[in-house]
Amino acid sequence: MEHTCQCPCGTNQFSVSGDPIVRFFCHCTICQEKYDAPFADVALFKLSSVDLPEQAVTYGQYKRFVAIDRGMCDDCHKPVMAKMGAGEKGYAFIAAQNFANPEALPASTMHVFYGTRAHDVDDLLPKHHNWLSSQWAFLKLLRSAG
Repeated sequence: MEHTCQCPCGTNQFSVSGDPIVRFFCHCTICQEKYDAPFADVALFKLSSVDLPEQAVTYGQYKRFVAIDRGMCDDCHKPVMAKMGAGEKGYAFIAAQNFANPEALPASTMHVFYGTRAHDVDDLLPKHHNWLSSQWAFLKLLRSAG
């Protein structure tokens, strides 16, 4: 499946092929700040599946250790996508709101960094509270994804 994506202002348009590895809700304080929301609804893809937006994106890290490179639009200053690693071993984090058709994505399967949530969420999804449990949940998913 081919997905069409763009930043909120439309300056950066790109595509993603295939299905996401996972879709999740991230409650980290960086996502809360960058998305101006209580959490980010994110789909994780292999980086090699993404036609990388490079037109007007500035990548930066907002934490020292185990940080992902967050790509912000140079025009609207909103998140375009984030990436971790490179090539076949890299991953792309793309907000559902940046997909032209987010309904085509599978449902979210978990909450990560729930310990820093701005609001409680009343659902039955697993809630990983801290950095370690959130990272462990990702590692299990990545290992099973191949």
